[in-house]
Amino acid sequence: MKCMQIARVAGSAAVVLSQALSSGVCQSQKQSGQQPARPEIKILDNPSGGQYAFGALTSQSNKADALVYMLHQVHGKFGDKPQVGKLFQSRDGSSLATFFTLNAKNMGGQPLAGLLIITQHGNAVPQMGILYDYANRFVNTEPAMLKAVSSAWQGAGSPSPSGGSSAASQGQVAAAPKSGPEPLTMVTGGDRSAVIGLPAGWQLVDLHGGGQLTAEGPHHEMVQMGILYQQIIDPSRPNQFAGVPHNGPQLVCPMTRDLYSAWVNVSNQARRNRGLSQGTYTLISAKNIPGGNVGIAPVQAIYTVDFHDGVGPRKGSAGIFPYSPMGSAVWAMNVSASNIPMQYADAEEATLMAVIHSYSQDANVIAREGRADLGRIQRQAEANQAQANAINQRREQSNQAFDTHMKGLNQNSADFDQHMGNIDWQSKITQDYILDRSVVKDLDYDGTATVGNRFADALVKGNPNRFEIVQNQDLIRGRDY
Repeated sequence: MKCMQIARVAGSAAVVLSQALSSGVCQSQKQSGQQPARPEIKILDNPSGGQYAFGALTSQSNKADALVYMLHQVHGKFGDKPQVGKLFQSRDGSSLATFFTLNAKNMGGQPLAGLLIITQHGNAVPQMGILYDYANRFVNTEPAMLKAVSSAWQGAGSPSPSGGSSAASQGQVAAAPKSGPEPLTMVTGGDRSAVIGLPAGWQLVDLHGGGQLTAEGPHHEMVQMGILYQQIIDPSRPNQFAGVPHNGPQLVCPMTRDLYSAWVNVSNQARRNRGLSQGTYTLISAKNIPGGNVGIAPVQAIYTVDFHDGVGPRKGSAGIFPYSPMGSAVWAMNVSASNIPMQYADAEEATLMAVIHSYSQDANVIAREGRADLGRIQRQAEANQAQANAINQRREQSNQAFDTHMKGLNQNSADFDQHMGNIDWQSKITQDYILDRSVVKDLDYDGTATVGNRFADALVKGNPNRFEIVQNQDLIRGRDY
């Protein structure tokens, strides 16, 4: 794939990143009076398709400007402006990334997809990593390229400080080790009875309350923590609660010591009730784990599953805990499960485990809610008014715990607000680049407006004593974005 000009040296696949990018690196060195050094940006061919590049952007001073600069280089190289997706920022603010797509006009309009990453620690020189491939196979080649860029940044394949040859400069890229966990940001939702750490690109979905959280990642990763399946009817036993009103479609499954099979059955019923496709499960291993006091041992299961949703097979695990005594006509189970598409399982294993281990519940809220939920199962024959009174009592008892929980969250609100402000500022800069816009200030009335670049230039040239273009670092939150 000849996406960028490649210069072969001694048969290696390492190349400098085209004249346009290299000139930007060398120009700053000329202005400082230094001798132009060998460009530090390198491009490598990925064996399974696509290309990736990494190195320092010595002509840039901050992540936002470096991101815009690299988008300009991509635009100039492929002859089409990249369409940028959502910006992702690491929790510590040291990295900024975005996916992009374009139609390479100088390659016959071939659709390309890629990922651009800028990282900067303190006042150090920004480092860039970019990976791209034909759009129809980028999802498959991205993990290997991302590993290689991460390995290069860690020194496994980057040019040595002394200028000597490294494995990458000789066209040999060492196999990238499994990457460590990505930075996580703690989030909560629903009744705030549980929290979980999520990496960039993940989001909470299906907020159940009662300590239950479901999250999904950008590659269709799924994590379901503390999910409570209630009011499961055992059809083999007399049901004293028949005819009692219940919420939503019924779940019907015999209560058995084979908790894994029971969970697969109930899980597929729940998916069907939500209009989702059924999962095809293949058990790899199952073992009893400590816990439980209802006469049935909880189970930890490892399996593969295909939800027939176009993603393909997934690797998964589930901890399954029964909540009702053996022989109950109506029973319940609590399940924490995760699954990830096979092609991302190795690369994201550490991150997925970090997400799972970050999950925690508010013990006070969950204890009260759990007792009330189980009580409702056992008291389904009671009148609706009695059930409503129990719910109201539970809410009143949980107020103190909820207030304590909120105070803890409020202590972090200032940092979170600053974090979101930084993302808003960086998004404003990127959007203005994409839409060819500038922020113009009217000095007479101390007001600003975002207008097209041509109109902005005309205003400033026509009346320089009244109008000026506001620089990125001078943008004011709440006024300009």
